[in-house]
Amino acid sequence: KLQIGNRVRIKGKLKHFEQARNSGNFDSQKYYMSLGIFAKIVANEICVVDSDYDGIRQRLYTFRNDIENRLQNICGGNYNGVWKYCSKKSGIFSAILLGDKAELNEDIKNLYSASGIAHILAISGLHISFIGMFIYSLLRRRFKFGVSSAVSIVIVVGFAIMSGMGIATIRATVMFGLKLMGEVLGRTYDSLTAISTAGILLMLWNPFVILNSGFQMSFAAIISIVLVLPVIQNILQIPQLSMRQMMIDEKNITDRQKQLLKLKVWKNRIVNALLLSITVGFVMNPIIAYNYFQLPTYSFLLNIIVVPLMSIVIVSGIVGIGGGFISAVVGRFLILSGCSVLELYTILCRLVEKLPLSNIIVGRPSDVTIVVYYVILTLFLLVANMIRKKKTKEEKKRERYIGKTGRALESRYAREARKKKLNRKFIFASAGIFCLMNILIYTPISNLSLYISNLKYLKTTFLDVGQGDGIFMHTENGTTITVDGGSSSVENVGQYRMIPFLKSQRVRKIDYAIMTHADNDHISGLVELIKESDHNGVKVKNLILPDISLRDDVYNQIIRIAGEHNVNVLYIAKGNELKLGDVIVKCLYPDVTTIAEDRNDYSTVLSVEYKRFSMLLTGDISTEPENYLKDMLNKRYTILKVAHHGSKYSTSEEFLDWLHPIYSVISVGEHNMYGHPSSETLKRLKESGSRILRTDESGGITVSTDGRKIKIDVGVK
Repeated sequence: KLQIGNRVRIKGKLKHFEQARNSGNFDSQKYYMSLGIFAKIVANEICVVDSDYDGIRQRLYTFRNDIENRLQNICGGNYNGVWKYCSKKSGIFSAILLGDKAELNEDIKNLYSASGIAHILAISGLHISFIGMFIYSLLRRRFKFGVSSAVSIVIVVGFAIMSGMGIATIRATVMFGLKLMGEVLGRTYDSLTAISTAGILLMLWNPFVILNSGFQMSFAAIISIVLVLPVIQNILQIPQLSMRQMMIDEKNITDRQKQLLKLKVWKNRIVNALLLSITVGFVMNPIIAYNYFQLPTYSFLLNIIVVPLMSIVIVSGIVGIGGGFISAVVGRFLILSGCSVLELYTILCRLVEKLPLSNIIVGRPSDVTIVVYYVILTLFLLVANMIRKKKTKEEKKRERYIGKTGRALESRYAREARKKKLNRKFIFASAGIFCLMNILIYTPISNLSLYISNLKYLKTTFLDVGQGDGIFMHTENGTTITVDGGSSSVENVGQYRMIPFLKSQRVRKIDYAIMTHADNDHISGLVELIKESDHNGVKVKNLILPDISLRDDVYNQIIRIAGEHNVNVLYIAKGNELKLGDVIVKCLYPDVTTIAEDRNDYSTVLSVEYKRFSMLLTGDISTEPENYLKDMLNKRYTILKVAHHGSKYSTSEEFLDWLHPIYSVISVGEHNMYGHPSSETLKRLKESGSRILRTDESGGITVSTDGRKIKIDVGVK
């Protein structure tokens, strides 16, 4: 029964947050640092030592819980008839109105994210300005500036606290407060000053906030709207028109002319909405690519519909919650319009998802690429705006000169033709810069070092998947291969460790996914990868299974899943090999006649050779298959993937004497229940002179080689 503001004494174990275990994985340490949190305690005992509490924040917290309960009653269940659009919408409304994503459907969250409209699920400037300005305008009808501003700011700050004080919320609240202060003091509101003040205050609170993706995207979005968009509108000569302005400019117009003016205003609004969406994309694409490794291609079109309709969602949500205090039916009736809009969002996202290239994996752009991108954008805006101002000045001077000398004025047609020609030049220049910047982000150039290394190197990454195995190879000719991919200690290992890694490396397809055997700690992530291949952007083309006599239910289930997702199934046995340029992947074991007592001893063993480099991947075999393999292994291996996570029943002394591996890689989870790797195996490896690399200690381990020299990088240093 803790309350906000209580002082507590906690006893427990202090822990640091985990770093990203593989490239592209979520970095808990950086994330919590960006929130000003640097460690956690696993509490064994919690005792309240001072029961005084913060009455305001506690009441806001209670009020928030009450609102969430109302939303659950209004639109949390399954309904029929006209109410069907309200079914299970409470989680979305809680995210949009309160910033609470705890009850948000994971499929909806992923769908919105993939479509590029996930920003509507965060409390942002749209919410703050809508709520704040509505209250301020309402109060101004009866009260003076000071009272109206003070009350509005108090309500907005209360709402910000209640919604969790996210970074985007703090930024929007500071800017809103400065705007109202400007009105009270009779000072002009300056957007750049407001943005800078909000940023400085956040960085003074916590300098590490700059690492937060929410901070980066929130400020990029507001900068693109407030600073970049007006410059682009000026360059392209696209003004913001309203019907009132048009009516002032035209005297004594006919009904026909009035209709044409309305059409012109709506056309202008659509053009400006499209330009806004493209501009925001321009500024934010490098940040989105850096954090999520992919870009939603059609989000700029989708947001033209989504953003304007958000006002309906917010208003209906607030009104519906108010109606919920009367009865659930009244609340459901009042929130119905917002639910219908959310249903439309889902339909549109599903349609966009089916379009070709709806989501393009671009990998993580390098820091140099991002700097170059923003330098080009800044230079273009400065130079183009300067040229536009110069041309505008010349045009005005020309008109003054003609009027002063009394020369015949140009015809309207000639003047318009000249302006159109000039505008076309600016449009073509803008389109050229747009294409250049897309090349920087969408192509392999975005990470030049990765692109070059992929051309001439065999890169093998032993992923840290916890207690399990997961290997990724990228050959010099561009072929991508995975060997296994599963874990018994990490849930959804495919979603949280394998797929983010692949996307960060700009991997859009897996040419060959090899399964050594059907244990869960080798296939759970692989199954996720196949199931998600239709819409997550990473497509599995071929699944290679061991051609063995043991084809149990799990083995057959893998074949069925592959068939459902249009993955071609191939089989491999002793003697089969893949020739991929200078890289040869050869199967040494088992053959089609192999009979073993344990599923592990059916594991596919692969020998990978690239010029003078060699690598042996042993699955989970025990000493018996190792003895069988010795006759086929007549040379020293550069890398040995130690069998069965370092079990004492594998990697015998005789096997190591035969192999003499320079490096031995053990894929194993921290503090696993099996005690892997065993002390006996570690002792044997050390005595053999092999250098031991462990994923539980080093995170993902990447071995890059040109066939002669090798380079080893680790995920956790």
